[in-house]
Amino acid sequence: MNIPRRLGAVAAWAARHARIVLAVALVLAVGAAVGATRIPTDAGVGTLVDSDTSTYQATQRVRQVFGEEPVVVLAQGDLQRLILTDNIFRLLRLEGCLSGKVPEGAKPLPGACAELAELDPVEFLSGPATFLNEAVVQIDAQLQRLAQHVPAERLQEFLLAVATKYGITSAPSIDNEEFVATVVFDLSRARGTPKARLSYLFPNSHSAQIVIRLKPDLSQDDRHRAIGLIEAAVAETAPRQACAENGTAAPCFVLKGGSYVVSGAPVVVDGLSRALKDALLILFAVALVVMALTLALVFRSRLRLLPLAIALAAAAIVFGLLGLAGGSLTMASIAVLPILIGLAVDYAIQFQARFDEAESTGLPGAEAARAAATSGGPTIAIACLATAAGFLALQLSPTPMIRSFGRLLVAGVLIAFVLALTAGSAALSRRPKSPRRTAPRRGAPERLLSLAVSGPQLVLGIGLALAVIGWGVGTQIKTVSDVRSLAPQNLPAVRDLDTLQEATGVSGELDVSVEAPHLTDPATIEWMAAFKQRVLRANGFSGEDPSCLDAEVCPGPALSDFLTRGGPVTRQGIDATLSALSPYALRQVAPIDPRTGEVGHDALISFGIRAQSLQDQQALVDRVRSEIGTPGSEGGPPAGVEVRLAGLPVIAAESATDLSSSRYWLALAGLVAVALVLLAVYRSFLRALVPLVPTVLATGWASLLLWLTGIPLNPMSAALGALTIAIATEFGVILAGRFQEERGEDGVEAALRRAYARTGAAVLASGATAVAGFAVLVASEIQMLRDFGFVTVIDLFAALAGVMLVLPAALVWIEARR
Repeated sequence: MNIPRRLGAVAAWAARHARIVLAVALVLAVGAAVGATRIPTDAGVGTLVDSDTSTYQATQRVRQVFGEEPVVVLAQGDLQRLILTDNIFRLLRLEGCLSGKVPEGAKPLPGACAELAELDPVEFLSGPATFLNEAVVQIDAQLQRLAQHVPAERLQEFLLAVATKYGITSAPSIDNEEFVATVVFDLSRARGTPKARLSYLFPNSHSAQIVIRLKPDLSQDDRHRAIGLIEAAVAETAPRQACAENGTAAPCFVLKGGSYVVSGAPVVVDGLSRALKDALLILFAVALVVMALTLALVFRSRLRLLPLAIALAAAAIVFGLLGLAGGSLTMASIAVLPILIGLAVDYAIQFQARFDEAESTGLPGAEAARAAATSGGPTIAIACLATAAGFLALQLSPTPMIRSFGRLLVAGVLIAFVLALTAGSAALSRRPKSPRRTAPRRGAPERLLSLAVSGPQLVLGIGLALAVIGWGVGTQIKTVSDVRSLAPQNLPAVRDLDTLQEATGVSGELDVSVEAPHLTDPATIEWMAAFKQRVLRANGFSGEDPSCLDAEVCPGPALSDFLTRGGPVTRQGIDATLSALSPYALRQVAPIDPRTGEVGHDALISFGIRAQSLQDQQALVDRVRSEIGTPGSEGGPPAGVEVRLAGLPVIAAESATDLSSSRYWLALAGLVAVALVLLAVYRSFLRALVPLVPTVLATGWASLLLWLTGIPLNPMSAALGALTIAIATEFGVILAGRFQEERGEDGVEAALRRAYARTGAAVLASGATAVAGFAVLVASEIQMLRDFGFVTVIDLFAALAGVMLVLPAALVWIEARR
């Protein structure tokens, strides 16, 4: 049995068992849709780079050893007032609450603090009050050791010399203004200026910050809950007796003359992903209404909304399968929707148009379904296979989420085809018979056809010229990747990120991972110190008065900060300093190995960076990487020491670079895959070439339109080049296939007019439906979604223009030369 007869048999069987088929399709779609609502969103690094890359492995290593990217609680206000008054105790209470660590025998404050203690999401916290309190503890411990080993007279002489040098006349404590000022402030600079090496805690004279690293193994829900609890604790204003002042209950954390802001990469990613998800649900509901209205207006058939129902069922099943497979929603998987719905609507419309033709000859439901599938099924199947092959080419992408995007689309088009063939045939066979069939009116497809066949050389020439211009200017299309521009401006996470950057000059962290068999070797310590200084100088943090507000990077903590103080670095000095440092002091730069009680093999050098475009971020990453050098060479780390850049900023920048550089060759690979499938099916170079002509030209037109409109690409819309290829290929194969069916003795033009009268209207209806639906996104207040909608509409328009104008022109031109 040949393929047309097999397809016809399947459609006839579905029509005869319509109730069962529709019930199964409904159950699958509804069940899958319910399951799809529970799919988690994923903005993790695993969607951006492969797990076998050096950057990914370094990032995972840093997260396992040191914790996630920092959540930052910014304390705004005059720094002297923040730390030289009783505000320091409010900061100390807040830091204790946020850490989730409760001293033995004590109880946490009720509310967010108690919930944080129960959830225990924090790997490490560093804050102004904790830092100063730890300094007091360490000084006390050292004095006790000295008292045990040094004669009393010499100890008194030593303490007197220290007091004279630093102006400390009483015992160190966090409420000792002399002590705190000596530890925090640079006494050689303007009053209130903090020491540059402490900028990660005291960025400038009007701010301090608490740095919180969450545990790396938190689920997405637990991470969201932890961030929410941190925000709730910071916003706590309820008076509590436990924090009474002068016998009166008072708020525990509220600063006098200061305020808090919670920000950092985890906060922004969490806020943006949830804002996107919520906005998409609303916009998608509106888009469905608009698509339904458009389909009702442009598709002249009974059960006009059936194609949209089939498309929605296909989308639901695809995302339901994604959930069953343990997948998650990424920006790229969201971009699957317009492509899948556009293709699925067209499959269903094409089958329905064929069914209408067969039914108009008097065939009953099951036989009309058989005739429709036998005549139109093979062409639609070829279009489906060619489109799937184009999507399979996306498996060559270096970006995991683009490969996942391709796999979802391959599954989606196959499911859509099967649903259109089975559920579509079943539903059409159950509809009431039409009393009469109205003759088709001359519409847009026929008018466009007349234009194309009247001057095919002119149409092809102009089309090619515009495409060449589009391919040329396409490289100049701007890509926007600064999260502050893409996100809704009223999103609290974005406003707080702006506040953090304006106050400190920093809104993120770039990490440098150092692994060494002997991390405390003097040569390794000296290299770390020199490397850090080179990076700071190369990026503007240098001179007599360095400022994080002006520089590209800001110094974070490093192990070398503790071990290099101007003199020679020796093994004896290193050991002496390390023995005096607590595990807490080393935790954020080089944790103690619990098995040996000594510094382990991992160290972290961190730099604060500002929010910027991913292109600028990549340039910064390249500059930092260039300062590392080759191990064992002059200026490079000692032999055996592995140095790697890590963190979300590094991964995001490298992923954007990969995405941008692969956009064109992936589109070319998709076209080659489509061509090979068409050549294998048709076994004719000319027949395979014809549908590709409008597809190739449409890619150039889409780029030209984007360039002319000035609409930038973003990480969500950059993958939509596949949309132009997919839609243009499908429409082209279907219309070219119908032309071959209609060819007779009356010539090429007459065959084209019959093909466009019967199939062109269906193609235009499906295209118009998709365009109308995704034009709704243009009204979004989120620039990422708004630009995504613009790019989708432009790609669909280019694909439609290609098949309506270029395809008939190409057919006339080729046939004239046979």
